Amino acid sequence: MFRSGTRQKHGSARPVIGETFGRLYDDAVAIVMRGSVLDAVIDYSESEPTRELGGFLVGQHEPNDRPRVVVNHFLPAVDAQSAAASLTFTHETWSAANRQVEQQYPDQIIVGWHHTHPNFGIFLSGYDLFIHRNFFPHPWQIALVVDPQRQELGFYQWRGSDVADCGFVYVPDYKE
Repeated sequence: MFRSGTRQKHGSARPVIGETFGRLYDDAVAIVMRGSVLDAVIDYSESEPTRELGGFLVGQHEPNDRPRVVVNHFLPAVDAQSAAASLTFTHETWSAANRQVEQQYPDQIIVGWHHTHPNFGIFLSGYDLFIHRNFFPHPWQIALVVDPQRQELGFYQWRGSDVADCGFVYVPDYKE
């Protein structure tokens, strides 16, 4: 079971449509996460529980009366350099991600990033904050941290000039 602003991964009680986890702030963009995408992030995070992994969150920024980011896809950063307590997105990592978004999801953008903290808990380190401030500087760009060993996850977003933890809205996938 995942906790701390999270949901059960494989519980018998699935969250209801639009169920909120954690706190949503009126002065920040709302994060909407599709169920299959969250499952893909968690599954990928659990694939290497002793070293950091990362990837990109792909979707749409909707600047309506109540701005939101909808996360529709997850791209693992397979070319990233990782170790037990570090992750580096190389130039090749960024190029591959941008190429994949352009080819597979041409009407979408990278709205944020994901990385794991195996048995370190949920937080953004100084290096994580550097990455977010320099590579995800838009007020609608987000970060997702997963600790696969402690089974916790948490979102982070811009709140003014700071990056702070926040909640999200879980939306199960639907058939059209």
